Amino acid sequence: MLAMKWLLHALPLLAAACAPLTATHGGLDARAARLTADVAWLADDAREGRRAGTAGEQASARWLAERMADLGLEPAGEDGSFLQGFPVPLPSADGGGSWLAVSGAGGSLDTERTRTGLAPLFCSAGGAAEGTPVFYGYGIEDADLGWLDFGERPLPERAIAVVLRGTPRAAEPPERAAGESHGDHGAAETSTGWGHGGSIFTKVMNAKRRGAKAVLVAQHPDDEGEALLAFDPSRGARAGIPALFVDARLAARLVPDFAERVRAADRVACSSSAAAPTADLWVSLESDVRRETGTAHNVLGVLPGGDGPAVIVGAHFDHLGRGGTGSLAPDGLGRIHNGADDNASGTAVVVELARTLAERPTPPAGDVIFALWSGEELGLLGSEHWCALPTVPLDTIAANLNLDMVGRADDGALTILGAGTSPAFAGWMDGAGAAAGLDLSVSLSGQGIGGSDHQSFLRRQIPALHLFSGLHADYHRPSDDTEAFEARGAARVCELALELIGRMQGEEELAYVEPAREAGEADQRRSRGFRVRFGTVPDYAFDGPGVRLAGTSAGSPAEKAGMIAGDVLVGLGDMEIETMYDFVYFLQVHKPGDVVRAEFLRDGETERALVTLESREVE
Repeated sequence: MLAMKWLLHALPLLAAACAPLTATHGGLDARAARLTADVAWLADDAREGRRAGTAGEQASARWLAERMADLGLEPAGEDGSFLQGFPVPLPSADGGGSWLAVSGAGGSLDTERTRTGLAPLFCSAGGAAEGTPVFYGYGIEDADLGWLDFGERPLPERAIAVVLRGTPRAAEPPERAAGESHGDHGAAETSTGWGHGGSIFTKVMNAKRRGAKAVLVAQHPDDEGEALLAFDPSRGARAGIPALFVDARLAARLVPDFAERVRAADRVACSSSAAAPTADLWVSLESDVRRETGTAHNVLGVLPGGDGPAVIVGAHFDHLGRGGTGSLAPDGLGRIHNGADDNASGTAVVVELARTLAERPTPPAGDVIFALWSGEELGLLGSEHWCALPTVPLDTIAANLNLDMVGRADDGALTILGAGTSPAFAGWMDGAGAAAGLDLSVSLSGQGIGGSDHQSFLRRQIPALHLFSGLHADYHRPSDDTEAFEARGAARVCELALELIGRMQGEEELAYVEPAREAGEADQRRSRGFRVRFGTVPDYAFDGPGVRLAGTSAGSPAEKAGMIAGDVLVGLGDMEIETMYDFVYFLQVHKPGDVVRAEFLRDGETERALVTLESREVE
C-alpha cells in the first residue's frame, strides 16, 4: 500500500522530469526563472562577494530575512527576528604605519624612524618590539638535513632575528629521504629539496620558538632594487609576534658585512658561531597589521507543520569577498568573487523550497526550519555557532538537508553525500532521483570534498544529506559568476529536495549511524602535506587561546592519549599552542614516531599526556 501511494505521488513528477523544459512545462520554467533572479541578486558585484562580516554579506542577510518574511515564515533567529549574529574575523590589512629605527646599544635613539624599505608580513602580529638584531642566515632548522641555522646557542634575551628570504642560492639542495614531502601552510616559497625551509611562516615560527621578540625577513642582496614583498591578506597564518620584510639596504644597516655573510650562508649552513648578536646596535620597530572582528548573521525562518519530525534545510550564502584566503585564483586578490554556484545557487534553492512549501494548501508533516548560514567559508562558523547556541531546540531536529553548490546540474548529474548517516537514506535514492529527473551519484560518507555545513550536524549525531553538483574550473575563482549558473538543473534539484524533505518527515524516527570513510578520502587527506597524523578535529569557531577539539579520529594518537571533545590544546612538546597556526607549524616540523607531551585544559584543569605521532599512511 505504501509503495502504491508513493507511485501515485511520483508519476506526475516522473512525467515532468522526463520531458524537456519547454513552455509546456511552465512550472519548472517559472521556477528556473525565479532561481535565476535570486542568484543574480546575490552574485551581483554590488554584494562584493558576500564575505562574512562585510557590508555585502550584511546586505544579503537583510535581503534574505525580508524574503522569508514575505513568504510568511515565522522568525527563528534571535529576539523575535530572522537573524542570529556571531563574530567573525575580518580580512587582515596593512595599516600603513609600520616603522623601524636603528640606534646604538642601550636604546638611545640616534636615528629617526624609517617607514621605507619595509613592509609587514602576512603572518605578523600588530604591535611593537625592540631588541638586538641577530643574523641567522636563512633561518632554516631541519635536523634531518643537518641544517641548523639557529644552532644550539640560545638567543639573546631580547633578540630581533634577521633571516634571509628563500633558500641558499649556491648550495646544492640537500637530499631528503625518498617519499618524504612537505606541504606549505601559510607561504608559497618552498622547494622540494629544502622542504619547508623557504617558507616565510616557518622561518618566523623557528625564530619565535627560540624566543625572538620579532623577526625581520631580509631581501637577498642580489635582489636589491626589486619591489618589496607586499603584505598578503590572502594568507591566514599568524605567528603571534611582529614580523617585517626589509629590503637589502635596510638589512645592511642591521647586519655588519651583510653581503659577505649572505655569500657565506649561500655556501654552507649557518652555525651558532655565525649567529653572534650585533652588540652595538639596537632595533625598535612596530608592525601595523590590523586584524579586526566583525559581525556576520545567520538567517533563520520556520514554517510550522504538524506533529511529525522537524527538519532543518540549509545552505550557506557567504563567499570569498574580494579573494584572499580560500581563493584559488593566483591573480584573484582584490577581484570580486561572486560565488554564483558557491553558494548563491544553494541559497536560491532554499528560498524556492520555502516558497513552494509555504504556498501548499496543507502544512508540512512537521516544522521545517530554513537556515541560511554565514561564515561557512571561514570554517563552518555560522552553522557551528547555531548548533552551539540553537534558536530551536536541537533535540527536536530529526535531520539536516544541506544544499551547497547545486548550480551545475543541467546534465542531470548530482552527488548526494551522507546517505550512510541514517539507515533509511540509501534506500530512497533511486526513487527520489528518478522522481526529479536526476542521475544521482550516492556517497554513504558524510565527508567528501572539503567541508560543508552538514558536518556541524553530523558532529552532533544528527543525520544529514548534502546535495552537490560537483567541482569545476570556476570553483573559488572570480569566474564563478551568474552566466555559468544552470537554472534548469537547479530547478530539478528543488524537486529532489522536496521529495527528500517529505521522506524525512515521513519517518517516525531517523536513527544516526556513523558512516565508514570511503577509499578516496584517505588519499585526499594525505595530500594536504603533513607527514604526521595527530588525529584531532578542531573546533574552528573557538577563538583561543589554544585549539579546542570538536572530537578525535578513531584510533588516532590523540584518541589513544585520552583526548576528547571539549579539550583545549595549549602545548605540544616545548611549543605553546596559542592558535591553529601554531598547531599547523607543529605538524610541519615533526615526524612519525616522535613522542611529545600534550598539555590541554579539561573543565578548567590542566591535563598532560604523551602522544606518539604516526605516519599519515596509517589512515
